[in-house]
Amino acid sequence: QRLAAAWATVLGIPQDRIGRHDHFFDRGGTSLTAVKLAITLDRAITLKDVTRHPVLTDLANLVDNRAALVNGRADLVDGRAEQHSGLLQPLTEPHGAQAGSLVCFPYAGGNAVNFLPMARALPADGLAVYAVELPGHDLAAENEPFAQLAQVAEQISTEITRRGLTRILLWGHSSGTALAIETARQLQERGVDVQRVFLGAQLLGDAADRRAAIAELTGRSNAQIAAELSANSGYTELGELDAQHVEHVGAAYRHDCVSAHRYFADALNAPPTVKLSAPVTVVVAADDPSTAEFPRRYRDWQLLAERVDLHELADGGHYFLRTRPTEAAKGVLSAAEWPVSS
Repeated sequence: QRLAAAWATVLGIPQDRIGRHDHFFDRGGTSLTAVKLAITLDRAITLKDVTRHPVLTDLANLVDNRAALVNGRADLVDGRAEQHSGLLQPLTEPHGAQAGSLVCFPYAGGNAVNFLPMARALPADGLAVYAVELPGHDLAAENEPFAQLAQVAEQISTEITRRGLTRILLWGHSSGTALAIETARQLQERGVDVQRVFLGAQLLGDAADRRAAIAELTGRSNAQIAAELSANSGYTELGELDAQHVEHVGAAYRHDCVSAHRYFADALNAPPTVKLSAPVTVVVAADDPSTAEFPRRYRDWQLLAERVDLHELADGGHYFLRTRPTEAAKGVLSAAEWPVSS
């Protein structure tokens, strides 16, 4: 009942219209409202909790189990806790024979929930979809530091192998492309087969431009960065957060962008001796100004990968994951040569 009341508050739905089997994101929840939910509940839950347990009764069980642990009743704690720990957040629960596993890395300042629309547009009868919740990005988790790019890639690689995921596909969006490539590289070193790497809304660019972008970002405050993001289609809900949380998003955005710029600038200055063996698909929207030069520049990724393909969406802007999730999902299926549902 306490959770239902909190849902009603953040979703703007009368409490008597919320059922125990309701799904938070089916009822209009977003990453922002999930954060607001955690804050409303005095951080008894986090954004990761809502992503992993979006059904009201499941989330209630999680809170009860934690209370039992605090009270010395460890026998009541869900035995699946270890399975669901870590950075990988399951967005779908496929049934039947698993066709593969898609692991997604969010854009700067983003989170795992950003991939939920695309995950839901994919067939639920085989492809397992996971998204990465980056350390320090959960606004409802206090005092969690950001992590270095290589460290995150190593942890994700370890989680992928421990889970025994097969037919692995990786998707990195915007700055998340650096994490996708580094994770693919580390998996390749471990002898893990990566079927394909999707690079969304990003071109390799030039080392000098990336170094200049780092200097520009480090010279701006969190508040300045957040103010610019508020007018951006990928961060339309920032205006509903208080100043402290807004500035935290600005800090996360800077951290992610600087990490990606530095990673790619280093690669441009000193190309790897061993390229990715997994094919790469560059996914862009024709109306995204940040990748406007894609017809002649998408092949630049051949510096890092042996094979590079292009998948173009007619429109959708830079954040086509949110604006055109069905088209993005079809791009995954067609590139992976799996059936595309109508």
